[in-house]
Amino acid sequence: MKIIKWIKRIAMALFLLLIVLLITGFIFEKISRAIAEKIKPDGQITEVGNHKMHYLKEGTGGPTVVFETAFDPAGHLQWYHIQKDLPKTYTTFSYDRSGILWSERGTNPKTGEKIAEELHALLEKSKAPKPYILVGHSFGGMLTRFFVQKYPQDVAGVILIDSQYPADEKYLSPELHGMVNQGLPGGFLKFANTFGAARLMFRNMFPLSPQYKYQNSIMPALLYKSADATLEEQDHMKSIKTEAAGITSFGSIPLYVLTAGDKTRYDSFIKDPKFKTEMLEAWDKMQKDLLNLSTDSKQIVLPTSGHYINQDQPKIVEEAVNEMVKKVTAQ
Repeated sequence: MKIIKWIKRIAMALFLLLIVLLITGFIFEKISRAIAEKIKPDGQITEVGNHKMHYLKEGTGGPTVVFETAFDPAGHLQWYHIQKDLPKTYTTFSYDRSGILWSERGTNPKTGEKIAEELHALLEKSKAPKPYILVGHSFGGMLTRFFVQKYPQDVAGVILIDSQYPADEKYLSPELHGMVNQGLPGGFLKFANTFGAARLMFRNMFPLSPQYKYQNSIMPALLYKSADATLEEQDHMKSIKTEAAGITSFGSIPLYVLTAGDKTRYDSFIKDPKFKTEMLEAWDKMQKDLLNLSTDSKQIVLPTSGHYINQDQPKIVEEAVNEMVKKVTAQ
Protein backbone atom coordinates (compact mmCIF):
# COMPACT_ATOMS: atom_id res chain seq x y z
CA MET A 1 0.00 0.00 0.00
CA LYS A 2 2.86 2.38 0.81
CA ILE A 3 4.29 1.84 -2.68
CA ILE A 4 0.96 2.74 -4.28
CA LYS A 5 0.74 5.89 -2.16
CA TRP A 6 4.25 6.93 -3.17
CA ILE A 7 3.48 6.29 -6.84
CA LYS A 8 0.37 8.48 -6.55
CA ARG A 9 2.35 11.24 -4.81
CA ILE A 10 5.08 11.14 -7.46
CA ALA A 11 2.49 11.18 -10.23
CA MET A 12 0.73 14.16 -8.64
CA ALA A 13 4.04 15.98 -8.19
CA LEU A 14 4.93 15.41 -11.84
CA PHE A 15 1.49 16.58 -12.90
CA LEU A 16 1.80 19.76 -10.84
CA LEU A 17 5.29 20.36 -12.22
CA LEU A 18 3.93 20.00 -15.76
CA ILE A 19 1.17 22.53 -15.00
CA VAL A 20 3.73 24.98 -13.60
CA LEU A 21 5.95 24.55 -16.67
CA LEU A 22 3.02 25.10 -19.03
CA ILE A 23 1.90 28.23 -17.17
CA THR A 24 5.47 29.53 -17.12
CA GLY A 25 5.88 28.79 -20.81
CA PHE A 26 2.56 30.46 -21.65
CA ILE A 27 3.52 33.63 -19.74
CA PHE A 28 7.00 33.58 -21.32
CA GLU A 29 5.41 33.32 -24.76
CA LYS A 30 3.00 36.21 -24.08
CA ILE A 31 5.84 38.46 -22.90
CA SER A 32 8.04 37.46 -25.84
CA ARG A 33 5.26 38.27 -28.31
CA ALA A 34 4.68 41.67 -26.73
CA ILE A 35 8.39 42.45 -27.10
CA ALA A 36 8.43 41.12 -30.70
CA GLU A 37 5.53 43.38 -31.67
CA LYS A 38 7.86 46.34 -31.15
CA ILE A 39 10.44 45.09 -33.67
CA LYS A 40 10.36 47.31 -36.72
CA PRO A 41 10.34 45.64 -40.17
CA ASP A 42 13.63 45.86 -42.06
CA GLY A 43 11.81 46.50 -45.32
CA GLN A 44 8.57 48.10 -46.43
CA ILE A 45 4.90 47.24 -45.94
CA THR A 46 2.28 47.70 -48.64
CA GLU A 47 -1.33 46.70 -49.21
CA VAL A 48 -1.91 43.74 -51.54
CA GLY A 49 -5.55 42.88 -52.06
CA ASN A 50 -7.10 42.71 -48.61
CA HIS A 51 -3.97 42.54 -46.48
CA LYS A 52 -0.52 44.01 -45.90
CA MET A 53 2.66 42.36 -47.13
CA HIS A 54 6.31 42.96 -46.31
CA TYR A 55 9.21 43.15 -48.77
CA LEU A 56 12.87 44.18 -48.79
CA LYS A 57 14.11 45.96 -51.88
CA GLU A 58 17.76 46.87 -52.51
CA GLY A 59 19.47 48.61 -55.42
CA THR A 60 18.07 50.61 -58.31
CA GLY A 61 17.28 50.01 -61.95
CA GLY A 62 16.46 46.83 -63.80
CA PRO A 63 16.31 43.97 -63.97
CA THR A 64 14.83 42.97 -60.60
CA VAL A 65 16.11 39.77 -59.02
CA VAL A 66 13.16 38.27 -57.13
CA PHE A 67 13.91 35.78 -54.35
CA GLU A 68 11.34 33.11 -53.46
CA THR A 69 11.89 31.30 -50.17
CA ALA A 70 11.60 27.60 -49.44
CA PHE A 71 9.02 25.98 -47.14
CA ASP A 72 10.45 28.00 -44.29
CA PRO A 73 9.22 30.29 -41.46
CA ALA A 74 12.25 32.57 -41.98
CA GLY A 75 10.74 34.23 -45.06
CA HIS A 76 12.92 36.90 -46.67
CA LEU A 77 15.61 36.40 -44.01
CA GLN A 78 16.98 33.46 -46.03
CA TRP A 79 18.16 35.99 -48.63
CA TYR A 80 19.07 38.88 -46.35
CA HIS A 81 22.87 38.33 -46.41
CA ILE A 82 22.89 37.72 -50.16
CA GLN A 83 20.91 40.88 -50.90
CA LYS A 84 23.30 42.95 -48.80
CA ASP A 85 26.29 41.61 -50.76
CA LEU A 86 24.90 41.87 -54.29
CA PRO A 87 25.63 45.01 -56.39
CA LYS A 88 23.23 47.92 -56.09
CA THR A 89 23.39 48.59 -59.84
CA TYR A 90 20.27 46.46 -60.27
CA THR A 91 17.32 45.75 -57.97
CA THR A 92 17.00 42.80 -55.61
CA PHE A 93 13.70 41.92 -54.01
CA SER A 94 12.78 39.46 -51.26
CA TYR A 95 9.49 39.19 -49.40
CA ASP A 96 7.50 37.31 -46.80
CA ARG A 97 4.68 35.19 -48.17
CA SER A 98 1.26 35.79 -46.60
CA GLY A 99 1.29 35.00 -42.89
CA ILE A 100 5.09 34.81 -42.65
CA LEU A 101 7.06 37.25 -40.43
CA TRP A 102 5.73 40.77 -41.14
CA SER A 103 3.21 39.84 -43.86
CA GLU A 104 -0.42 39.50 -42.81
CA ARG A 105 -2.18 36.26 -43.69
CA GLY A 106 -5.05 37.70 -45.75
CA THR A 107 -7.83 35.47 -47.11
CA ASN A 108 -6.40 34.03 -50.33
CA PRO A 109 -5.96 30.25 -50.32
CA LYS A 110 -2.42 28.88 -50.21
CA THR A 111 -2.33 27.77 -53.84
CA GLY A 112 0.55 28.16 -56.27
CA GLU A 113 -1.51 30.45 -58.48
CA LYS A 114 -2.59 32.76 -55.64
CA ILE A 115 0.96 32.94 -54.25
CA ALA A 116 2.14 34.00 -57.73
CA GLU A 117 -0.63 36.58 -58.01
CA GLU A 118 0.23 38.09 -54.63
CA LEU A 119 3.92 38.27 -55.51
CA HIS A 120 3.18 39.92 -58.86
CA ALA A 121 0.88 42.47 -57.22
CA LEU A 122 3.55 43.19 -54.58
CA LEU A 123 6.18 43.74 -57.28
CA GLU A 124 3.83 46.11 -59.12
CA LYS A 125 2.99 48.02 -55.94
CA SER A 126 6.68 48.36 -55.02
CA LYS A 127 7.49 49.61 -58.54
CA ALA A 128 10.22 46.97 -58.93
CA PRO A 129 11.70 47.45 -62.43
CA LYS A 130 10.91 44.82 -65.04
CA PRO A 131 11.94 42.32 -66.26
CA TYR A 132 12.23 39.90 -63.35
CA ILE A 133 14.80 37.21 -62.67
CA LEU A 134 13.23 34.63 -60.37
CA VAL A 135 15.46 32.87 -57.82
CA GLY A 136 13.71 30.04 -55.99
CA HIS A 137 15.08 27.68 -53.36
CA SER A 138 13.51 24.23 -52.76
CA PHE A 139 9.71 24.77 -52.44
CA GLY A 140 10.30 28.31 -53.71
CA GLY A 141 11.83 26.86 -56.87
CA MET A 142 8.64 24.92 -57.48
CA LEU A 143 6.56 28.06 -56.95
CA THR A 144 8.42 29.85 -59.77
CA ARG A 145 6.56 27.61 -62.22
CA PHE A 146 3.27 29.31 -61.40
CA PHE A 147 4.74 32.80 -61.81
CA VAL A 148 6.34 31.96 -65.16
CA GLN A 149 3.13 30.38 -66.43
CA LYS A 150 1.00 33.37 -65.43
CA TYR A 151 3.41 36.23 -66.25
CA PRO A 152 5.89 34.92 -68.87
CA GLN A 153 6.20 38.36 -70.48
CA ASP A 154 7.67 39.74 -67.23
CA VAL A 155 10.25 36.99 -66.64
CA ALA A 156 13.73 37.30 -68.16
CA GLY A 157 15.45 34.44 -66.31
CA VAL A 158 15.06 31.77 -63.63
CA ILE A 159 17.56 30.35 -61.14
CA LEU A 160 16.51 27.20 -59.28
CA ILE A 161 18.48 26.46 -56.11
CA ASP A 162 18.23 22.77 -55.22
CA SER A 163 14.60 23.08 -56.24
CA GLN A 164 11.90 20.62 -55.32
CA TYR A 165 10.75 18.39 -58.16
CA PRO A 166 6.93 18.27 -58.10
CA ALA A 167 6.52 14.77 -59.60
CA ASP A 168 9.03 13.12 -57.27
CA GLU A 169 6.98 9.92 -57.16
CA LYS A 170 8.40 9.16 -60.63
CA TYR A 171 11.86 8.65 -59.14
CA LEU A 172 11.20 7.49 -55.56
CA SER A 173 10.00 4.15 -54.26
CA PRO A 174 6.68 4.32 -52.36
CA GLU A 175 8.49 3.77 -49.05
CA LEU A 176 11.01 6.59 -49.60
CA HIS A 177 8.38 8.89 -51.09
CA GLY A 178 6.28 8.53 -47.95
CA MET A 179 9.32 9.13 -45.76
CA VAL A 180 10.47 12.38 -47.40
CA ASN A 181 6.94 13.76 -47.79
CA GLN A 182 5.63 13.10 -44.28
CA GLY A 183 6.04 16.75 -43.25
CA LEU A 184 6.31 18.42 -39.86
CA PRO A 185 4.21 17.35 -36.83
CA GLY A 186 1.69 20.17 -37.09
CA GLY A 187 -0.24 19.49 -33.89
CA PHE A 188 2.89 19.32 -31.74
CA LEU A 189 4.38 22.49 -33.26
CA LYS A 190 1.17 24.47 -32.69
CA PHE A 191 1.18 23.31 -29.07
CA ALA A 192 4.88 24.22 -28.71
CA ASN A 193 4.19 27.61 -30.28
CA THR A 194 1.52 28.39 -27.68
CA PHE A 195 3.69 27.51 -24.69
CA GLY A 196 6.99 29.09 -25.71
CA ALA A 197 8.87 25.96 -26.72
CA ALA A 198 8.87 26.58 -30.49
CA ARG A 199 10.93 29.78 -30.28
CA LEU A 200 13.53 27.89 -28.24
CA MET A 201 13.58 24.95 -30.68
CA PHE A 202 14.22 27.23 -33.68
CA ARG A 203 16.47 29.83 -32.07
CA ASN A 204 19.60 28.84 -34.05
CA MET A 205 18.08 27.97 -37.40
CA PHE A 206 20.82 29.88 -39.22
CA PRO A 207 24.57 29.27 -38.88
CA LEU A 208 26.11 30.73 -35.71
CA SER A 209 28.52 33.04 -37.55
CA PRO A 210 28.32 36.86 -37.16
CA GLN A 211 26.91 37.10 -40.69
CA TYR A 212 23.65 35.53 -39.45
CA LYS A 213 23.33 37.25 -36.07
CA TYR A 214 20.42 39.39 -37.26
CA GLN A 215 18.53 36.44 -38.78
CA ASN A 216 19.03 34.33 -35.65
CA SER A 217 17.51 37.09 -33.53
CA ILE A 218 14.51 37.93 -35.73
CA MET A 219 13.35 34.50 -36.91
CA PRO A 220 12.61 32.94 -33.48
CA ALA A 221 11.22 36.23 -32.16
CA LEU A 222 8.59 36.30 -34.93
CA LEU A 223 8.07 32.55 -35.23
CA TYR A 224 4.68 32.83 -33.54
CA LYS A 225 3.51 34.80 -36.58
CA SER A 226 5.03 32.44 -39.14
CA ALA A 227 4.22 29.04 -37.68
CA ASP A 228 0.55 28.74 -38.65
CA ALA A 229 1.07 29.98 -42.22
CA THR A 230 4.03 27.64 -42.71
CA LEU A 231 1.99 24.66 -41.52
CA GLU A 232 -0.87 25.80 -43.77
CA GLU A 233 1.51 25.70 -46.74
CA GLN A 234 2.40 22.17 -45.70
CA ASP A 235 -1.29 21.24 -45.74
CA HIS A 236 -1.51 22.47 -49.35
CA MET A 237 1.82 20.98 -50.43
CA LYS A 238 0.35 17.94 -52.18
CA SER A 239 -2.07 19.93 -54.33
CA ILE A 240 0.59 22.54 -55.14
CA LYS A 241 2.96 19.79 -56.28
CA THR A 242 0.25 18.23 -58.44
CA GLU A 243 -0.50 21.55 -60.13
CA ALA A 244 3.20 22.41 -60.52
CA ALA A 245 3.85 19.05 -62.21
CA GLY A 246 1.52 20.18 -65.00
CA ILE A 247 3.70 23.22 -65.77
CA THR A 248 6.50 21.71 -67.83
CA SER A 249 7.97 24.50 -69.95
CA PHE A 250 9.49 27.94 -69.51
CA GLY A 251 10.01 28.16 -73.26
CA SER A 252 13.34 29.81 -74.05
CA ILE A 253 13.61 31.75 -70.77
CA PRO A 254 17.22 31.26 -69.56
CA LEU A 255 17.43 28.80 -66.67
CA TYR A 256 20.22 27.93 -64.23
CA VAL A 257 19.84 24.86 -62.01
CA LEU A 258 22.07 24.92 -58.91
CA THR A 259 22.28 21.48 -57.35
CA ALA A 260 23.59 20.37 -53.94
CA GLY A 261 26.22 17.65 -54.27
CA ASP A 262 27.31 16.83 -50.73
CA LYS A 263 26.92 13.04 -50.45
CA THR A 264 26.40 13.25 -46.68
CA ARG A 265 23.52 15.73 -46.76
CA TYR A 266 20.84 13.12 -45.96
CA ASP A 267 22.75 11.37 -43.17
CA SER A 268 20.86 13.12 -40.37
CA PHE A 269 17.38 11.87 -41.33
CA ILE A 270 17.89 8.85 -43.60
CA LYS A 271 19.66 6.12 -41.65
CA ASP A 272 19.09 3.18 -44.00
CA PRO A 273 22.03 3.09 -46.49
CA LYS A 274 19.78 1.68 -49.21
CA PHE A 275 17.29 4.55 -48.93
CA LYS A 276 20.09 7.11 -48.70
CA THR A 277 21.66 5.84 -51.93
CA GLU A 278 18.24 5.82 -53.59
CA MET A 279 17.59 9.40 -52.49
CA LEU A 280 20.95 10.67 -53.76
CA GLU A 281 20.50 9.00 -57.15
CA ALA A 282 16.88 10.11 -57.47
CA TRP A 283 17.68 13.72 -56.57
CA ASP A 284 20.40 13.83 -59.23
CA LYS A 285 17.89 12.59 -61.84
CA MET A 286 15.23 15.08 -60.75
CA GLN A 287 17.70 17.97 -60.90
CA LYS A 288 18.77 16.98 -64.41
CA ASP A 289 15.12 16.75 -65.44
CA LEU A 290 14.61 20.36 -64.34
CA LEU A 291 16.88 21.39 -67.22
CA ASN A 292 14.10 20.36 -69.61
CA LEU A 293 11.97 23.28 -68.39
CA SER A 294 13.87 25.58 -70.76
CA THR A 295 15.57 25.32 -74.14
CA ASP A 296 18.31 27.55 -72.70
CA SER A 297 19.41 25.87 -69.47
CA LYS A 298 22.54 24.82 -67.62
CA GLN A 299 23.31 23.01 -64.38
CA ILE A 300 25.82 23.95 -61.69
CA VAL A 301 26.59 21.14 -59.23
CA LEU A 302 28.14 22.10 -55.89
CA PRO A 303 29.97 19.02 -54.52
CA THR A 304 30.42 20.39 -50.99
CA SER A 305 27.02 22.00 -50.47
CA GLY A 306 23.93 20.71 -48.71
CA HIS A 307 20.33 21.60 -49.50
CA TYR A 308 20.65 25.17 -48.17
CA ILE A 309 23.09 26.34 -50.82
CA ASN A 310 22.19 29.95 -49.98
CA GLN A 311 23.77 29.36 -46.55
CA ASP A 312 26.50 26.84 -47.41
CA GLN A 313 27.86 28.66 -50.47
CA PRO A 314 26.16 32.05 -50.85
CA LYS A 315 28.95 33.35 -53.08
CA ILE A 316 28.03 30.76 -55.72
CA VAL A 317 24.44 32.01 -55.62
CA GLU A 318 25.67 35.58 -55.98
CA GLU A 319 27.87 34.62 -58.93
CA ALA A 320 24.94 32.88 -60.63
CA VAL A 321 22.72 35.92 -60.10
CA ASN A 322 25.33 38.31 -61.50
CA GLU A 323 25.91 36.04 -64.48
CA MET A 324 22.18 35.84 -65.20
CA VAL A 325 21.84 39.63 -64.92
CA LYS A 326 24.60 40.07 -67.49
CA LYS A 327 23.00 37.47 -69.73
CA VAL A 328 19.53 39.01 -69.79
CA THR A 329 20.75 42.61 -70.08
CA ALA A 330 22.93 41.69 -73.05
CA GLN A 331 19.98 40.35 -75.01
